[in-house]
Amino acid sequence: MRTELNRRSLLSRGGALAPLAGLGLLAGTTAAAADSGTKESRLIPLLGTWAVRVTFQSPNIPSEAGLFAFVADGIFFGSTTGAGHLSLGSWRPTSEGFEYTFRHFMYADDDGSWIGEVRVQQSGRFTSAGSWQASGTGTAFDTQGNQLQVVQSATAGTRY
Repeated sequence: MRTELNRRSLLSRGGALAPLAGLGLLAGTTAAAADSGTKESRLIPLLGTWAVRVTFQSPNIPSEAGLFAFVADGIFFGSTTGAGHLSLGSWRPTSEGFEYTFRHFMYADDDGSWIGEVRVQQSGRFTSAGSWQASGTGTAFDTQGNQLQVVQSATAGTRY
């Protein structure tokens, strides 16, 4: 079975199909490879699925629960209770641990209108074989690309 996604092939299928294809592969070969003790998962322990808790430095923003997935070719998928929909991005190992970035859209609560996007950048380290901690920023932009706010956040992940 194929354990790596071909990024070029995935992205060429269009915005609507890419997340669906990626999620289908996550449920199959990639998640299985991450949990089966393969050479790839021993070398890259971040692969697979994680339950996360995101906390914010700003007291006005409540913490969020989420689900993240890190795929073999550097693609990131995630969702949090605050975003409420799919976030897409990338990750890479570093000498200290790993880094990941992702984006998700923001919508107005009252009518569901698109009001902008959030761009997240975090750096993390493993605290055990089944958990990690990361910290970084989330920057909000309006639909015109104007920066609205930068918020410091911390994320704790546990393998599931």
